[in-house]
Amino acid sequence: MLYEKIYPEFMEKTQKEKYREIIAETKLQGKVLDVACGPGFGVEIFPHAIFTDKNLEYLRAFKGLRVLANANFLPFHDKSFDTVVCIDFIHLMKNTAELNRVSNKTIIASEFCNENNYKEKFEHLKNIFWNVKKEFVVKTEKEWDAVIVAQSALTKRRLLQQILH
Repeated sequence: MLYEKIYPEFMEKTQKEKYREIIAETKLQGKVLDVACGPGFGVEIFPHAIFTDKNLEYLRAFKGLRVLANANFLPFHDKSFDTVVCIDFIHLMKNTAELNRVSNKTIIASEFCNENNYKEKFEHLKNIFWNVKKEFVVKTEKEWDAVIVAQSALTKRRLLQQILH
């Protein structure tokens, strides 16, 4: 696909800048999983993380601990990671509860935003994750991200599913 060939080159600087700012703001620690990592923009920032993506070509683009996986069905045991990172992919996920399932402590998630809708994006993220401990906006030359840091727990959706079943 044309997008998959253009995206890594076009967005590399922006994505790496966002990763650096997010990690500086959150003081990332422990065993880390980067979900839907794309072509490995975060590998320089946290080289000991495990990186997942469903695109094999993206995973071949960098060195590191890589796992071919769909973000909606992660092949890891419950609570396997201290921190789960999901940058710019939440809006494409159908099963965000997976992030909570594999996280033991912290989830860092972001969504694209701009100066007109960042508050809505924060609300959207807060509706997905409980226990939001921090929220901030990362601004780069090309785009903004609304970022939340949440303590891992059941998502509101999963809790409702458990109650209703």
